Amino acid sequence: MNEENILSILSEWKDEFDLALSRNNSIGLALLNTAGEVLFANSLMKSFLQGKARDKFINPGFDRLISIGGDDTLIFEGYLTLGDYSAANASLWSQVYRKANKLLVIGGIDAEQLIEQNRKLHRLNRDVIDLQRELIKKKHTLENTLKRLNNANDGLEELNATKDKFFSIIGHDLKNPFHVILGLSDLLEKNADGYSPEKVRLFAQKIRDSSRSAYNLLENLLKWARIQRGELKAELAKVEPLEVIHEVKDSSQPGADAKNIRLAIRDDGHGWILADTEMLRTILRNLITNAIKYTHPGGKILIGTQRLESHLQFTVSDSGVGIPPEYIDQLFNVDCSLSKPGTANEKGTGLGLILCKEFVEKQGGQIWVESELEKGSDFKFTLPLYQED
Repeated sequence: MNEENILSILSEWKDEFDLALSRNNSIGLALLNTAGEVLFANSLMKSFLQGKARDKFINPGFDRLISIGGDDTLIFEGYLTLGDYSAANASLWSQVYRKANKLLVIGGIDAEQLIEQNRKLHRLNRDVIDLQRELIKKKHTLENTLKRLNNANDGLEELNATKDKFFSIIGHDLKNPFHVILGLSDLLEKNADGYSPEKVRLFAQKIRDSSRSAYNLLENLLKWARIQRGELKAELAKVEPLEVIHEVKDSSQPGADAKNIRLAIRDDGHGWILADTEMLRTILRNLITNAIKYTHPGGKILIGTQRLESHLQFTVSDSGVGIPPEYIDQLFNVDCSLSKPGTANEKGTGLGLILCKEFVEKQGGQIWVESELEKGSDFKFTLPLYQED
């Protein structure tokens, strides 16, 4: 088909070509005068030449285009960048014609340019995905680091509370029984001949009670110190619980008798347990001593057992003063601020309950308390039943 036939066919479709070019968003068409004023622009070019049109020619600039000399009407062919330096812009493969002080700009995106842009977008998308993955990894690393720091901070707070508790006990509670022992023994040394046998017996009883209190406290302190150093391990073996309960009850009886408190044992079902006998003794002794301390004279303390599916539950129940509700959840924590004298003004440190929790958990059990003010408390803990296999 020769050029004349092509022009003939195009002339038949002139209106359609005009309409298509004016609305086209792929091919840009614009006619400007040499002052940079837009005489005509189709849809694509209007989007780039809004505002002062001559300033929208970025590379080459408008002044550079109109300065190109020569007799040929085609003054430029190549990539023409239109838009704003600081905003959106695009490079179009363009032809610029000059005729009678007017510029005709025809441009669009060619196939190679589109392919290259797609390649760049693909590389950019891949880089963004890699960056996202790296950010996710760093986020997880930061979260783990933060978790470790929080755990370390919790450990430091607990360690600081432990240190404060330790020095408080040494500085105050451990000194008190020795003040009693030293004071009474000094009085006995100076005035024994003048005291009646009943008074000497009373002094001896108070010295004995203070000595027992100091010994028990020192024993708890030493055990607690070994726990903090990680030296105290549970030596688990097959244990008959009622034997240990009767043994601890008998050793606690003098303290109960001094306050006219009745100690009783109730067995609602038991069995062999897997436990450390010495730890079990310490738990029961501390719980019974605490119950005696906070039970009014003439009261009652019940030591009971109940068989569960896989554990044996121990309960030390008293008819004492009870525990305020706000202290129930923190009673076994080292930083618990609850500290009150017993019903006979006995001193307490709270260290015994901390030891109980440590020892119960080392044997695979749990400990908790149920209490009501002025009605008493039930201290309960579980230890695993012994399994023959």
